[in-house]
Amino acid sequence: IPFSLVQFPLWESLKALWSWRQDHVVDSWQSAVCGAFAGGFAAAVTTPLDVAKTRIMLAKAGSSTASGNVLSALHRVWRSQGLAGLFAGVFPRITAISLGGFIFLGTYDQTHNLLLEVGRKSS
Repeated sequence: IPFSLVQFPLWESLKALWSWRQDHVVDSWQSAVCGAFAGGFAAAVTTPLDVAKTRIMLAKAGSSTASGNVLSALHRVWRSQGLAGLFAGVFPRITAISLGGFIFLGTYDQTHNLLLEVGRKSS
């Protein structure tokens, strides 16, 4: 949920800004580029939550980490590994999610535009 709360509004804002700058609606490839940036940014800022989730999922059953307390898991990582621990794997995550945002949101926008066009023609 936190990832989506960052990604989708940012994607829409980037498309609106690009559209305003060129004075017409963005093309699907431009939407895909906006999706890549939005996904990459969302991936970066939510990495600590992903680290905590992974720690909780991999924790030994019955341990205090396995209880599912995200704030406690974040605090443990911070104490033991500092900022680097909270952002472990951030660059591969940004890369993968940016690519996914490019493909998924670009394809979504292309499909949306095609369906709008079909709807206009059938009216």
